[in-house]
Amino acid sequence: MNKITLFVIFLFSLQLVSCQQTPEKNQAINIDDKSVTNNFFKQFTKIYGDDGLLETGNSDLKKGGFEIYLVSKIGAKNWYNNVIKKQSYDSALKAINQLSPQKISSDFDIWIFYTDKNYLTELEDGSLGPKIPGIIELYYLKSGEKTWQKIDSYSLKNDDDDRIKSFTWKQTKLQDIIDQSNIKKDENKDFSSLQKVTPSNKWFGTYSAYYSYGKIGGENAGWTLDIKISNDSIIASGDGYQIGFTDLLIAKENGNELLLNHFKNLNGYNLGSKMNPEFVLIENKGKYFIKTKWIDSDIITKPKELGYEILKN
Repeated sequence: MNKITLFVIFLFSLQLVSCQQTPEKNQAINIDDKSVTNNFFKQFTKIYGDDGLLETGNSDLKKGGFEIYLVSKIGAKNWYNNVIKKQSYDSALKAINQLSPQKISSDFDIWIFYTDKNYLTELEDGSLGPKIPGIIELYYLKSGEKTWQKIDSYSLKNDDDDRIKSFTWKQTKLQDIIDQSNIKKDENKDFSSLQKVTPSNKWFGTYSAYYSYGKIGGENAGWTLDIKISNDSIIASGDGYQIGFTDLLIAKENGNELLLNHFKNLNGYNLGSKMNPEFVLIENKGKYFIKTKWIDSDIITKPKELGYEILKN
């Protein structure tokens, strides 16, 4: 075999190795949650904000994106009211900025929207944002604890509309965080006394469904229903075409049905106060169905025998 032939074989072998080592474009990136959360406290910068929701964080193409929010363990509204009674808000923020992140975490719940550096890109306006396709993850550290929990995530799949939707997703999550912090601290006594039956653990979770009207004016129209059931509270929210509400509910369990009655409107339309019950959640063979007057007859998807199907996460 001559030298030229050997050289050709050598180049071909290198090409094979190179092909084997090139990752696929859409290959999933495995994120080590522990190594990620170990770096969260390092991303604290100047803390600012108002109305009890404080913000800090950092975005860097080499490290990733960290949107960090702090909510007092006594509730965002209570903390804010206490601060402005005792001192100026600016003085309170100045004092907090002198504390270490570890000390802050003893008094505040911490929520972080995290974007891995592999999913972060520079946008046209020079700011940093998620790539498409990409993913944003939501982490939570309860005040006084040391273990971070991965709560939720949002996948960007298609086009720039997904960036807008991801922003809406984050704003909705933040509003839920504030609402629940205030509920737990301001209204929990009244809420507990009115709740005749505490739901069993099988009902705990988040239920979601989208109800479409089809195209209206050439645009897709519809709305999203979310019901979050935990040991602390039950929150129902609707968002979309000509609808928007967030209601606090109380529950009464009846076999495979959970009756969800209106307790208080937290935001948006207050039509739920006239519904009794506001929702009926039904479980059948691992599937869940919902009945409510919020869903009108113009919805394209028609109900099944037990109601409209709703997914549990």
